[in-house]
Amino acid sequence: MSFTVIPGRSLRKPPSARRPAPTKTLAGAASIHYPRRQDVIAAALRARILRGELGGGSRLDIDEIAAAHGVSRTPVRDALKQLETEGLVRVFPYRGVEVTTLSQADLEELFGIRVALERLCIGRVMDRVTPQALEGMRRTLRRMDRSKRRDEAWTDLNTGFHNALYEASGWPHLAEMLRTHRVNIERYVRARSDDLGTARQQAQHWALLEAMERGDRAAALATIEAHYTDTVSAMSLPAGGAGQRAAPGRKAGGDAAGTVRRLPPRPGAYPSTRP
Repeated sequence: MSFTVIPGRSLRKPPSARRPAPTKTLAGAASIHYPRRQDVIAAALRARILRGELGGGSRLDIDEIAAAHGVSRTPVRDALKQLETEGLVRVFPYRGVEVTTLSQADLEELFGIRVALERLCIGRVMDRVTPQALEGMRRTLRRMDRSKRRDEAWTDLNTGFHNALYEASGWPHLAEMLRTHRVNIERYVRARSDDLGTARQQAQHWALLEAMERGDRAAALATIEAHYTDTVSAMSLPAGGAGQRAAPGRKAGGDAAGTVRRLPPRPGAYPSTRP
């Protein structure tokens, strides 16, 4: 490329050849991420739904939510759309927004889909999980062992263990699908935490980890399927669905005599687990 020198003017490259000016930053300062308003609102509503404060069928008023958070209606609508994709709320045009209610059939369908996705995930994890990832899962399970009840801390560790499995699959879209399914079901699992306890599920966690460490694909797949089949079989829904209380004299999800509906047992049990 040639340049013409004009007397009295400095020689400069054309704009296309100039380097962009460097961005000035504070030395050693980490970038600060501020969550979007819609994400903050979605997180607050999601937490209330998962804790059972907003049960199935609860109506959500956009104006009230906007006033409570000091924002306009737009970020509230965006937050509700996000929760709708997670299956937590349903938006009715010109009628409002409701927290969704899960029937027994809904729960069994969601768990059926979850099992299929989890098996796909575990199949991929078996081919690519690293010793470092397995050790991280082992540390999480040891921390869970110290908890004797299914409280908030245990639930957070449980979520972390399963998220580590999802990340180890190497498929981010699959991981996101599993997390979305987990959020929709988690509100009901939390509501039945006293019935579920921790011992059986924790034993299955250890059995799954040890199968992965041995490279035993069949045992790992059998364990993850039993893990969720046992969960849905142990849970029962009240007549109104998830987030509703059972009527007096009736066990949740059962008939007037208190008989609980359960899934038929699957052939074979999960492999031997840690005591």
